[in-house]
Amino acid sequence: MSAWRSRYLPALAFWLGNHLFMNWTPYRVRHWFLRRFCHVAIGRDSSIAMGCFVTGTNIRVGDNSVINRFTYLDGRCPLTIGNNVNISHYTLIQTLTHDPQAPDFGTLVRPVAIGDHVWIGARALICPGVTIGEGAVVGAGAVVTRDVAPYAIVAGNPARVIGERTRDLRYRTRYFPLFDTDIQ
Repeated sequence: MSAWRSRYLPALAFWLGNHLFMNWTPYRVRHWFLRRFCHVAIGRDSSIAMGCFVTGTNIRVGDNSVINRFTYLDGRCPLTIGNNVNISHYTLIQTLTHDPQAPDFGTLVRPVAIGDHVWIGARALICPGVTIGEGAVVGAGAVVTRDVAPYAIVAGNPARVIGERTRDLRYRTRYFPLFDTDIQ
């Protein structure tokens, strides 16, 4: 395969996605582009808001999930987001990092999995290799370096358990604000 098809064409698709489609088009057009050219799987009634940055072709978003503005989705390694998930503004989800002990500054590639009914607060950082269990809550600004148990509420840097969430979760998330606002 030529360098153009294997490297430059995908880079162009993500550049167009992140700088044009993610900032200037309505949901249907934005989601169509992400599905068709960036190979992002987006479930029924899920929304990826304006201003998000998407990279990598290993992103799977379930049904009725909301990814709010300015979220970084790193799909260079599998990133799986369940159903009825709410990811708040400015969240960073990383699947790739560097090994500080490697003499060649080699990379560490670790998948991230986010279970159903998870709520991630604004400006949280989800590190490579983390699994966030069903119904868990990640507090705003938390740095999640380890797995989060189902229905746990975590906060802080590094994130620590501060409580437990009810297991009676029946809601379906559906959030499609107009343009770059919070008005539905």
